[in-house]
Amino acid sequence: MSKTFRLPLLAALPAVLAGCGGDPDLNQYRRTSFNSYAECVRAYQPQIARGLQNPCQKTARTGGGSFYYGPYFFAGRSNTRYLGYDRSGGVAGQGLSFDSKGSVRTFSKPGTGRGGFTSGSRSRGGGSFGG
Repeated sequence: MSKTFRLPLLAALPAVLAGCGGDPDLNQYRRTSFNSYAECVRAYQPQIARGLQNPCQKTARTGGGSFYYGPYFFAGRSNTRYLGYDRSGGVAGQGLSFDSKGSVRTFSKPGTGRGGFTSGSRSRGGGSFGG
């Protein structure tokens, strides 16, 4: 008795994976630093208005004082992704993706969830975040 394997599904796998949008590794994201919480919030007001949660994180400076990091962001060809912070100061599990047509979608942090994305477009008001 011989086993027969059908390859059409396996042969299509690279095309399916390529269609996921090439979810960037978190190491490819960048952050901007600010001298005050107010500066950070002002810089990301459009993203906050569309639902970005906890966009600014307080960080101690070496030698005293502090500064604020803005959200992690990745500027791709067709969209820009933003990841804020969770309540403990780590990277949030979900962020927002803004495309060139003005659509906003949620996505899961790289390395979490299946395929790195969750469903849905959203346009909700600003959230709460600490300073």
